[in-house]
Amino acid sequence: MSQFGMQMPGGRAKSGPTPDVFTALMFVASLAMLVGCVVLYLANAQVAPSSNPLSVQDPARIQLPLDD
Repeated sequence: MSQFGMQMPGGRAKSGPTPDVFTALMFVASLAMLVGCVVLYLANAQVAPSSNPLSVQDPARIQLPLDD
């Protein structure tokens, strides 16, 4: 049938999925979110008691470190 220019449906192997613009944008957004989380963690480590940003303070006694 190919002699007459006719194509059989499904005769060609399909290529696998390829990354597109939306995949790249999602990767860049995830990278920006990760950088933002690291920056906030480091900023909170400077303010938190005993330099542990994950510790919980008593709401009635919030203390901020003073620069000397």
